[in-house]
Amino acid sequence: MIKENELEILQNYFSITDNIATLKLVYDTFAELINPNFGDGHIEKLNDKLLSDIREAVELLPHKFKLDLHIIIKDFGDYTQEECERIIKQNVYLTAYRTVKVNTGKLTGGCCLIGVGAVMLALSYLLHAHELWFDIINISGTLFVWEGVNLAFLERSRENRAARHLARSIHNITIEKSNTDDN
Repeated sequence: MIKENELEILQNYFSITDNIATLKLVYDTFAELINPNFGDGHIEKLNDKLLSDIREAVELLPHKFKLDLHIIIKDFGDYTQEECERIIKQNVYLTAYRTVKVNTGKLTGGCCLIGVGAVMLALSYLLHAHELWFDIINISGTLFVWEGVNLAFLERSRENRAARHLARSIHNITIEKSNTDDN
């Protein structure tokens, strides 16, 4: 059970019903979420602002909570609501693609480091008659293996766990135009 003072603090930012926390993210324009320097204009890429806000919201919540996001845009500008939803969905796919690509690279790099370390360790035992070279190559090989294991398995595991937590935590995302006119 969540502690009362934690719940009280969270209720300052979220509307909480059962295990669903609702958060409203309000932006003046949809254009402020777009990275104008990326792509050819056919598919818009979001800058890190929205994804950073979503990650921060997920990190604040206890693990048992689901996040209901209401993204409120005061002015869609040249975009329709449907286009905004499509752009956000495409960017979620792009983020997933990037995560898979980075994780594959880390696995490959880690396995290469482990291989180099194993070769160095085998070489160190061939040079066991030269104590200084044996120690240097043995320590270097051990470091390569350790760094490879860290990169390929430990670091990837933490990132995968964080990505799965983010994916499991989001219950619903809605985009709507602000009802209030500040003009």
